[in-house]
Amino acid sequence: MNIDDIVVSKLIFDRFAEKFKDSMEVDVAIAGAGPAGLTAARYLAKAGKKVVIFERKLSPGGGMWGGGMTFPTIIVQEQSKDILEETGIKIRDEGEGYY
Repeated sequence: MNIDDIVVSKLIFDRFAEKFKDSMEVDVAIAGAGPAGLTAARYLAKAGKKVVIFERKLSPGGGMWGGGMTFPTIIVQEQSKDILEETGIKIRDEGEGYY
């Protein structure tokens, strides 16, 4: 089976263009899917707003993926605890308001 690169490229572009056009009819557009952007989007959506997040990378999370000095672990403060629990993310109390 031969693959026509031009046909495939056009199809990819067409699907992207459809999604992009749909994302223009929103209440709030957020730049970046890091911790702040994801949190803002969640609360705005819960408040009934139509939200879109634009992220330049292929994955959400911003700098969280690096952890401390590229270790695969992050530490968050007390203010984040409720959000993490609501979304089912496992947390461990490290004391002094850190998780």
